[in-house]
Amino acid sequence: MSPTYAESQLSISDSTAALNTVSDLEQHSHSAKALELEAASFLPEPAIESRIATEAAFPIYAITQADTSTPELSQFTVSDRWQFSVEPYIFVPLRVQADATVAGRTASIDLGLGNILDFDRAFNAGIRLQAQKNRLGLILDGFYISAQNSGNLGVTFPPNSLPGIGADIPIPVRTSADASLSIRQGLIDLAASYRIVDTTLGDSAAAPKSFPRLVFAPSLGLRINILSQKLEVDDVRINNIPVGNLPLPILLPVNQDFRLNRTTVEPLIGAQIGLDLSERWTVDLRGDVSGFNLNADTNLTWNLLVGAQYQLSPSTSVQLSYRFNGFDFEDGLGLTRAKLNLRQNGLLLGATFHF
Repeated sequence: MSPTYAESQLSISDSTAALNTVSDLEQHSHSAKALELEAASFLPEPAIESRIATEAAFPIYAITQADTSTPELSQFTVSDRWQFSVEPYIFVPLRVQADATVAGRTASIDLGLGNILDFDRAFNAGIRLQAQKNRLGLILDGFYISAQNSGNLGVTFPPNSLPGIGADIPIPVRTSADASLSIRQGLIDLAASYRIVDTTLGDSAAAPKSFPRLVFAPSLGLRINILSQKLEVDDVRINNIPVGNLPLPILLPVNQDFRLNRTTVEPLIGAQIGLDLSERWTVDLRGDVSGFNLNADTNLTWNLLVGAQYQLSPSTSVQLSYRFNGFDFEDGLGLTRAKLNLRQNGLLLGATFHF
């Protein structure tokens, strides 16, 4: 073999080896890249990995990220669906004053806090049902009033109404009597309200729901007024009017019961102003008037309530208010005369359940 031929064969062999080496390197390079891509597919993305690490280190992060919405706790909310509430309440009057006339006979009740804590003397309670959709509201409110006084009461009799020798007395007689006076009144309100004002007083652009928030809703409806009065008189003592030659005081047995039961249906107007201070606190002022001297010579009932509500949860709130309540009624003459002037003021405690 010639040297030239041998050298050429060696050169070809070296070239082939070099090509094989380059090919092997390329194959190794491609294999490494393939393995790298395959391994990367099993790894979490950096953002996901970072979030998983954050949630593992701070579990509260996962909870807050899962639901960052805050339920609306405010009492005054606007919704496209009907919302309902039930509010049972008890009214604890600090003072009860009543002048009642039954069948022309008049007696009075004047109770302070010490008497009122005895629920046999005074008891007031009610329940309020409301339905709200957008700005429209429907109201059903029932309120029960009970007041009673017994013992040695001052009773005024009209002329010639006392029994026996007292029938000859031609003027009204104020006597001291062993008597009992009880008053029962039930009010049932059926009304519709409309929120003509429902606006945020703060910067509404700063937050989706900002405070304070003002609501004004007048209402119009009917009130069913159920009145029951009973005056029981046993014996009366006449201390200042001489009758014949009898010495004073004169004791006359009466032993009579005088009763009045009357039910009227009357127009009712009212209004409520509410101010949401926060998600949980609301203050409001509510009042109403009914009667307007219809169905009697005098017939007027009014209520005024100012207080605050605290939202315990989206479905429950509690209320503490101060309430003023008045009723003026008078009809008839002589022995058919009926009258009641009632005044109460005190604390109203209630709980409202929303659904």
